[in-house]
Amino acid sequence: MTDGQARTTGETNQMLRRLLQPGGGVTFLGLAAAAYGIACFLQGDFAIYWQPVPQGLPLRLPLAYLSAILLVLGGAGLLIARTLRPAAMILLTLFALYDVCFVLRFVGPPVHPQAFLGLAEQTSVVIGCWAILLRMREGGSASVATARIVFGICSLFFALAHFAGLQQTAKMVPAWMPGGQVFWAIATGVGHLAVGLALIANRLAVPATRLGALMYLCFALFSWLLGAVTHPAEWLRWAGVAISLCMAAALWLVGDLLAARNAQKPGKSWQYAEPVHAIGDC
Repeated sequence: MTDGQARTTGETNQMLRRLLQPGGGVTFLGLAAAAYGIACFLQGDFAIYWQPVPQGLPLRLPLAYLSAILLVLGGAGLLIARTLRPAAMILLTLFALYDVCFVLRFVGPPVHPQAFLGLAEQTSVVIGCWAILLRMREGGSASVATARIVFGICSLFFALAHFAGLQQTAKMVPAWMPGGQVFWAIATGVGHLAVGLALIANRLAVPATRLGALMYLCFALFSWLLGAVTHPAEWLRWAGVAISLCMAAALWLVGDLLAARNAQKPGKSWQYAEPVHAIGDC
C-alpha cells in the first residue's frame, strides 16, 4: 500500500469513527425545530399535514402562532447550555400534542388509517427529544431500549407507508433522478425497513441511525426543498423540509444515545458529557 493510499484509508477510518461517536444531534434538532416554527409562523396556521389540529378547536389561530413560537424557542433553547433541558421538554410536549391530534383521527368520523404514518412521524421526534433528556441524567438500560425499539417501530411504519403507497411516494421523487421514481420509492422503503430492523434487533444500530439520517436529509433536499425553492411563498413546503430535518435529527439523537451508552465505562455515571456551551462542535 502506498503512502497516499494509507493516508486516505486512515482519514476514512477516522471519519467513520467520528460518525459513530455521540454528538451533533442536539444542534441538528435545534436548528431544524426553529426552522419548522418559522415556516409555521409565516404560514399563519398549523402545518396541517403534520399538525392536524381540529378546525373547530377554540382559539385555534392563536394556538397555531403559539405552537410556532414554541417551536422556535424550543429549537433555539437547544443551542444554549442553560436552557437545554426545558427546551427539550418543550419540544417533546409539542410533538406529543401533535401525536394526540393524529390519535383523534383514528376515532373519527371519518377514520383516517393513514394517520398511522403521521403518528409515527411525530413519535419519532418525541423519541429524539427524550433521547436528549436521557443523556442528561442517569439512564437505565430499559429506557434506552424503549427509545431504540419505539423508533425502530416508527421506521417500520415508514417502510410500510412507502410500500403501500408506492405510486404516491414515487411522485415525490424528482423525475430527473437516475433509476426512476419507483426505484427510489422502493429503495427508501427498504432503507426505512433496514433502519427499523437494526434498531429493534440492536445490531449495527448506531451506523443505521447515521445512514438513516442521511436518507432523511436527502428526502428533505430532493422531495421538499426543490419545490420550496421554486415556490418560495408556499410555506407548507418549507415546513415539509423542516419536519423532515427534525426526523433526521431525532434519528441521529437516538444514535448519539446508543453511542454514548456503548462508550460508557464501568462504574462511570452516564450523564450528558458533551460541552454544551460548544454544542455546535459536537
